[in-house]
Amino acid sequence: PLVAEQHAEHLVAVAELLGLIAVVISLLYLAFQVRQNTVQLRQDNLDKYVRGTLDTNWYYHRDPDAYDVFRKGVRGFHAMTPQGQAHFHSILVDLSYYLQMVWQLAQHGLVDESAVETNERFLCSVLITPGGRQWLDYAKRTQPMPPFAIDYLYKLIERNPSDGRPITELQRWFGMEGKAEDSH
Repeated sequence: PLVAEQHAEHLVAVAELLGLIAVVISLLYLAFQVRQNTVQLRQDNLDKYVRGTLDTNWYYHRDPDAYDVFRKGVRGFHAMTPQGQAHFHSILVDLSYYLQMVWQLAQHGLVDESAVETNERFLCSVLITPGGRQWLDYAKRTQPMPPFAIDYLYKLIERNPSDGRPITELQRWFGMEGKAEDSH
């Protein structure tokens, strides 16, 4: 009986050890799956928000009317017609929104910081233009976005990730005279 009892205890110990090994293997597999899902989520989020920024850029680079609005807007928001101001305003709100989303995703580790840096550098280059500053002051008064978002944009200008280079220098065509020509 004592041998049988010891044998049973050994079997129980082996079973517990095998169970522990199975739990460890399961946890390792689960950790691997979570990591893989996080990597995929990061990529999907980056693609989504970079795509939004690119679509906005595509719009005002390719549409002759939007191009003219953007070009005039960076020169002087207050000198624009009310319709032009509304159009320029919607472009900058979109760009600001995408930057905020990318920033928030980066805070949670869902996108790489380089996506934030790229969006910040670009938006800063727009906001440091005369029209960009006028628009930002207008946005502060009218609050088309939460106050923390507007504060973030002011802090962005203070940090100056575009090294003081306005969009009209980085993309010189926005500083050139003349109306966009329709390519049709």
